[in-house]
Amino acid sequence: MNNVFRRNIPVLMATVFGTGVIAVGGIAGAQTNSQPQGDPPARVGRLAYEQGTVSFHDGQDNSWSAASVNDALTTGDSLWTQPDARSEVAVGGTRVRMDQSTQLDMLKIDDSATRMQLDQGRLDIKTFSLDTAQPYEVVTPRGTVKLEAQGDYYVESGSTDDPTRLGVRSGAAQITGLNGQVLAVRAGEVGEISGDGQTLQLRTIQGAPPPMLPYWAQRDQQLSYDTPQYLSADVVGYEDMQAYGGWSNDPDYGQVWSPNTVPDGWQPYSTGQWAYSDPYGWTWVDEQPWGFAPYHYGRWANRDNRWFWVPPEHGQRAVYAPALVSFVGGAELGVAIGNAGAAPVGWFPLGPREAYVPPYSHDRAYYDRVNNGAHVDRAVMNDRWQHAESHQAYTANDPNEHMANRRFTTVVPASAFVGSQRVERAAIKVPADKLASVPVYAVSAPPAPAQGNTPKADTRFNGVQELGRPTAAQRQEQNRAAPGPKVAEHAAAPPAAGAKGAPPLEPRNGAAPPAIQGEHAQAQQPNRPNEANRPAEPNRAAEPNRPAEPNRPAETNRAEPARPAPQAEAPHPPQAPAPQAQHAEPPRAPEQHQVEAPRPPQPQHVEPQHVEAPRPAAPQHVEAPHPSAPPQEAHAPAPAPHPAAPAPAPHPAAPAKPEEKK
Repeated sequence: MNNVFRRNIPVLMATVFGTGVIAVGGIAGAQTNSQPQGDPPARVGRLAYEQGTVSFHDGQDNSWSAASVNDALTTGDSLWTQPDARSEVAVGGTRVRMDQSTQLDMLKIDDSATRMQLDQGRLDIKTFSLDTAQPYEVVTPRGTVKLEAQGDYYVESGSTDDPTRLGVRSGAAQITGLNGQVLAVRAGEVGEISGDGQTLQLRTIQGAPPPMLPYWAQRDQQLSYDTPQYLSADVVGYEDMQAYGGWSNDPDYGQVWSPNTVPDGWQPYSTGQWAYSDPYGWTWVDEQPWGFAPYHYGRWANRDNRWFWVPPEHGQRAVYAPALVSFVGGAELGVAIGNAGAAPVGWFPLGPREAYVPPYSHDRAYYDRVNNGAHVDRAVMNDRWQHAESHQAYTANDPNEHMANRRFTTVVPASAFVGSQRVERAAIKVPADKLASVPVYAVSAPPAPAQGNTPKADTRFNGVQELGRPTAAQRQEQNRAAPGPKVAEHAAAPPAAGAKGAPPLEPRNGAAPPAIQGEHAQAQQPNRPNEANRPAEPNRAAEPNRPAEPNRPAETNRAEPARPAPQAEAPHPPQAPAPQAQHAEPPRAPEQHQVEAPRPPQPQHVEPQHVEAPRPAAPQHVEAPHPSAPPQEAHAPAPAPHPAAPAPAPHPAAPAKPEEKK
């Protein structure tokens, strides 16, 4: 099942469901101490793909829950991929690919910068609309990587056994060590930091970086990185739309998009669930692989029983919204269906030129910005704003009611809404004539069921009781727990050099990373200064032909597997989610084992000594050979590593630590 109760953050303008405490439903509602200063960011990240078990937690949670494709990612969120799992994040004009046993923290995602922290594991990063004026950084245990141009990169966090690496397939980047040294890395190079504390050593390896892993290259065949001329690059998730739908010209709205295949009776905001996300509140999480951009930007229209998405106006800055819908519900809807105790909640997609009133901001300037791309008439904007300020809903006889999609209202019980149950399983059929009599709330926030009797007509719009975040008991009832490393607190924005807040070095957890390619890879220019005037690599062209319907990964079992006992070599995380029996490491160079803490017994190898025997084959790691340091001829004084003879072994031999070779 999907991640639903995922952000345990105090509510901005709502109350915990079922407490009876009423929060003002208008824009000028009471604020709590947790309300962010200023407007929320117009940009978020997106979990665009997952295979295997992927876990999530936010900055306030101390446990992991199951992640879902199309989860919105904001500052403070974290992701973890179990062994044999992988995931993909779209943020800031990039695709960030997380390999197995990888933990990634979102230190900062906003309109000014993107800053992530790679606690452990490996990232492959491909940029397609990177704004070099907005810093894009990855914090690792030994330093901070900064992308400087469009390109194709990989970053390994490193461990107590392995150096930290930055590989540049195309583009340009730099890595700043914890000691303040800066290493510029150009296309066709690998930057490497080894050592610990004040003994850090930076060097450049002249050799082809490892190629993109095959499954990510295959994913690229399903994506269209070229931004359509009628769509802004700020619209997160547009890359997935080309393979699942098509564009056409509408006489009223210009270029519009429609999905190729949808279930019978489908309508927008009907295949997914609601999740609470700070600072935006209730957020729609759709189940379709294309279901991010059309639900957080633009509007939906229906003509002749055909749905199509009207994108935000090109040239306007796209502003993210949690769900572009209007809500109905509360006591009036319960009475309309003849069962006030059902406590239903209903919603329908906003149509073109209809205004969205966010429940998380009372700033008129932000209200204008979030609606700028929807061609909303100024009179309509003013009218809805006035309704929201006076806490008034729209009724069926309201002359200013502009709700083209009202007849397509989806209704579920409030318990199903708060429980983030799949909407298609919980939906209640309500006759259209009864829906027409139910008020539509001016603010886009779900109303809670009334406490006691139906409010009187002269007081029912003085305030709106909103559904708040799920309680701890409701979270436990859903059993959404998922495996993951120990949750640790991280600094929100470590300094550029990573001197504070950088993740600690830990023993490697999972398979060894792949090797640097090329027989003549050579280490050169340690501590090379940054090169300010090198040309940027051109952006890679998108693949011209896209499959009509790529294969979608099967739904994985979200039940929490048994957690293995903590490993002696890894005090953090104490609950290691990657059992060594499944992902055993091949024998490493003896000098590395002599400085490690004792490892748990592993049947496939014996602890090596100083005099090594020929390296045995390790078939369990054929997909991820270890990225060794350069061959021994680049450092003749170092002790000779493994003989080059045994070709049958799928992993190149791991040489001695780079700092000892230097």
